[in-house]
Amino acid sequence: MAEPTHDPEQVGEPIISPEYGSAMDSARRMSTAKDEYGNLPGLPRLEYRLMEHKTKLFVVSGLLIFEGSVLPIVLFYPLWYATNLRHGILFAIITSFFGLVSGLEFAHRSWRLVHNNDMYRPLDGTRWGFDFTHSTLSICYTIMTAILIGASIPEEPLVRPLAIPVPLFFIGAGMLCIVTGVMSALGMRTACKISSIPKGAPQPPYVLTAVEDVVGVDGGGARPFRRKLLERYNASKYFRRLIAELNWFWGIGSVISGAGTLAAVWVIPQQEVAYGVGEMGRAFDILRRLDNDNGHMDSKRTQEREETLGCKYTQGGCGHGIGYNYTE
Repeated sequence: MAEPTHDPEQVGEPIISPEYGSAMDSARRMSTAKDEYGNLPGLPRLEYRLMEHKTKLFVVSGLLIFEGSVLPIVLFYPLWYATNLRHGILFAIITSFFGLVSGLEFAHRSWRLVHNNDMYRPLDGTRWGFDFTHSTLSICYTIMTAILIGASIPEEPLVRPLAIPVPLFFIGAGMLCIVTGVMSALGMRTACKISSIPKGAPQPPYVLTAVEDVVGVDGGGARPFRRKLLERYNASKYFRRLIAELNWFWGIGSVISGAGTLAAVWVIPQQEVAYGVGEMGRAFDILRRLDNDNGHMDSKRTQEREETLGCKYTQGGCGHGIGYNYTE
């Protein structure tokens, strides 16, 4: 019996890029058995285990939290209360460490993207085109650095503004997720090339782009991972639903946590306490989200749904359920 031509549970639209072609072609080449990566039958395989990279993940995440939250507090309170340093010098010392870890990581991914070997670039990407996450981070780092410099210039530094760059970053990232989530839900098209997604393709939630860019470059997945991720997104409506759910979680959660931290920084009477709140808020937010994402990605319910859909692939024909009209 033919599949129905309409699926009320359809989430998002498939994306087609000339370089990786049809997800169905890839799916039909797959074995019907689960492989060593635990992939579901008939679905395009990501072939990337996050826990195989756990050492780098934990080290880099730990260093970023140390740089962004722990180190500023460890330096701020002893220097503020136990020394006679001029406050301008105090904050010059603290802000000099900003970007020590994140800046090196940013430089490393920049080198990978512009290197003659194009293995880390987006599909159909150019040498100096970078990817969407890299361009977004460039803008964010510029704004955050400008705030830190501007608030440190006065003879008596502006303590509260010095605590707001990261809450503002979370608000901006959250709004990006929300806007792209709305665009995806409304079936809108991309206005420009977004990493491997060509101009005029269905707009995906930003979380998909973030996963593609971060795993593809920083995680070493390179172009094969970019291709397989988009094939999986095209092929599985439940994977698209998972991405959409994570996108709303990150978007709404980031805006709420960022706005809450920002409000606390401005309303707490003691500016010294407000500074600590602004610096520590980011660490708890990052840890909570990492734990939640791992839980979502390992969701047994999502795997069972994908397994059911995967069986349909191996039997030939997915119909409109995932946004394609396939013919033999």
